[in-house]
Amino acid sequence: MTKQAVADISLANHLALAVCRKGQGNVHLINELNRVVYLTYYLQEAGFGDAPVDLYRRAEAALDQAADRSQRDGVGQVSAEAASMLEEILAIHDQQLTAAAIRHVIEANARFSRFIKSDFRSPISKDAQTTDRRDDIHLTLSAAASRLQ
Repeated sequence: MTKQAVADISLANHLALAVCRKGQGNVHLINELNRVVYLTYYLQEAGFGDAPVDLYRRAEAALDQAADRSQRDGVGQVSAEAASMLEEILAIHDQQLTAAAIRHVIEANARFSRFIKSDFRSPISKDAQTTDRRDDIHLTLSAAASRLQ
């Protein structure tokens, strides 16, 4: 990934957090922050990072609360505690984007796309991980079989 692409992605993510920290966000920005949490988690599973899984679970729960509040009251804000967790996750994601090969980033995005089309509530739950990995294996085997034909 080019340095400019990494910088653009990082800027968009950090701006989303800054806006939501000030209470001027919306459901879309909160969802974008949630997407970054999941992509960071997926890239960590691919070997880029070693943060405790609980960090991702707590950030996900905080963003769920923020999204509920935004839909209910129209206030797109994350708590100070959530902002702190998200800062840590964004820093990890920035490092991942500079360290990971583009194929890993593409695969993380593909996993996210499969997740949002699924019935799972969270990709961090054990059930989703198991199924997602089975899907990954199936896709890998299908791709390998296609190359052999």
